[in-house]
Amino acid sequence: MDLKATIAGGYRNRLILIALGTLFYSAWCIYDATIGYPKKQDIHEKYQDVQQENPSDWQEKWAEQVKEHGYPQQPDPVSTWNINTQWIQFAIVFPIGAYCLFSVVRWSRRFVAADDNTLYSHGGVEVPFDQIARIDASRWGNKGIARVYYENGAGEQMVLIDDWKYDREPSDLIFSRIRDNVDADIIEGLDDSGDAGSETESV
Repeated sequence: MDLKATIAGGYRNRLILIALGTLFYSAWCIYDATIGYPKKQDIHEKYQDVQQENPSDWQEKWAEQVKEHGYPQQPDPVSTWNINTQWIQFAIVFPIGAYCLFSVVRWSRRFVAADDNTLYSHGGVEVPFDQIARIDASRWGNKGIARVYYENGAGEQMVLIDDWKYDREPSDLIFSRIRDNVDADIIEGLDDSGDAGSETESV
């Protein structure tokens, strides 16, 4: 197993940044929905009470409240919809952050490797080159993605080589080694530009 590719630093860092950003925003949404907006609404109700109870000099009375409690000069009203939108945003953003965080953990445990005769992957997968059934290399030239299929007792299985999610150089070398040691007829979709890996790929 002289060639081994683990999670690429750039891919891992992107996932971490997205996870941190979305989880922080999710926490902010919870704060606004449960504390921030209710507090603003409470201040606005006090503002209205001062106006109703002191019609002639409410501005002076409210100025005293502003000075004593640090209230805004003219509090904005907060509706139930304002609070509900925070929960809606949380419901959209939190799953994204959770998925990215889960992906960091999942991909940190994954790898693809090879020696002169065998392809290896996480979960104890070992695939001798002569047992590879087919290779889908149709996305290798522009995305650096190849799917290596093999048969076992559970049917057709697949090992993914992705030189954006895994370290690029060892991923490209692993693919080249497999390509050079299998029958060309089992490689599907590889064109003359297939020697190079991907430039970009989405999360």
